[in-house]
Amino acid sequence: MKQLKLGLIGAGERGANCYAPYALKYPAEVKFVCVAEPLKERRDVFADAHGIGEAGRYSDWHEMLEHSRELDGVIIATQDRQHYDPAMAAIEKGINLLLEKPMAETAEKTKEIVDAAGEKGVLLMVCHVLRHTPFFRAVKEVIKEGKIGKIQSIHHIENIGFWHYAHSYVRGNWRNSDETTPMIVAKCSHDTDIMNYLLDGKKCTKISSFGSLSWFRPENAPKGAAKRCEDCIYNKSCMYSAYKYLEDRKLRHNFRDIIKRTDNNDEFLKYMLTTPYARCVYHCDNNVADHQVVMMEYEDGVTASWQAIAFTMDTARQTKIMGTAGEIEGSIDEDRFIIRDFGSGNETTVEVHTPKTLHSGGDECIMETFTKALRNPEEKNLMYSARLSLQGHVMAYAAEESRMKGGKVIEL
Repeated sequence: MKQLKLGLIGAGERGANCYAPYALKYPAEVKFVCVAEPLKERRDVFADAHGIGEAGRYSDWHEMLEHSRELDGVIIATQDRQHYDPAMAAIEKGINLLLEKPMAETAEKTKEIVDAAGEKGVLLMVCHVLRHTPFFRAVKEVIKEGKIGKIQSIHHIENIGFWHYAHSYVRGNWRNSDETTPMIVAKCSHDTDIMNYLLDGKKCTKISSFGSLSWFRPENAPKGAAKRCEDCIYNKSCMYSAYKYLEDRKLRHNFRDIIKRTDNNDEFLKYMLTTPYARCVYHCDNNVADHQVVMMEYEDGVTASWQAIAFTMDTARQTKIMGTAGEIEGSIDEDRFIIRDFGSGNETTVEVHTPKTLHSGGDECIMETFTKALRNPEEKNLMYSARLSLQGHVMAYAAEESRMKGGKVIEL
């Protein structure tokens, strides 16, 4: 088996710690031979881990693409508004891509990327990892076998979790849609994609959405709260206190490691208190919704709804699929789902083996799918489809447009 040669643009949490470990686990299959990352510490940590010499270390992606002649593929895992330019440049050079979602900061730009890849004959896969998880693959198989009849409706809940939301969408990189993308796009294009996948790519024709930023606002701050946690009288009692990063290493390690990778609490605290992650959640420059509901109608009358909400303890996605002969219900984090048969009244539990990696195995599984697609360029598979990813992006952007227009129905 030929060892595939890959490049990475953006050696942050997603690129370096979610997708790239596949190459360390399966070195005979894949090797990263170059990396573009502006932060030297990140660049060197990644390059050292993957045995990349100085010649393969770049601070600028333009230079990497200019000198990368024999790559089988590139992963782009930069911030949302830094996807479009390197993606279009790589496509122009005929380089196959695994592109982090959202593809771009507008629906129009996402379409440009997909169209360009099609015209160039370049493989483009988008990091909509849920369709690659063992959980949703198993659900898809049950639907394909006809066990619940014809799907009539889907209800899906994205429990973001109070702590995750505060970290990422109040203090963090996705807090302000003027700098990145709306929450419903940044977080939930996963959810539109998985519904479209379960429905075999059926076209959504109408969408409507409601929601707002209701809680993480200055008027809801406790009396006397400071602008930063280190100065605040509530820094020991507030559920959102930045000092909570010190208390539960296991539960919050992904969030903590995004700020700084160290097990030394004193070192971490000293650094964290200089960052935006120590800001009061009621006094940030955030503007994205903290709860939102979306209603959809598909071309054959199938309906769907989904909800994204900050105010949960749970961080698992919950899905219910209702058909003419039965229903499927489950939570991806529980590694199982239930099939209920209307005719017999029987209830069957399906256990799913899930790799212990992020996104319920999706991050590792999408790398497996990407490498398979690189080795089999002629194979057509819904798992690979960037067109399906585009549809999910268009729906998410339309949902935000509807929300901003008071729930107006947007026809697609």
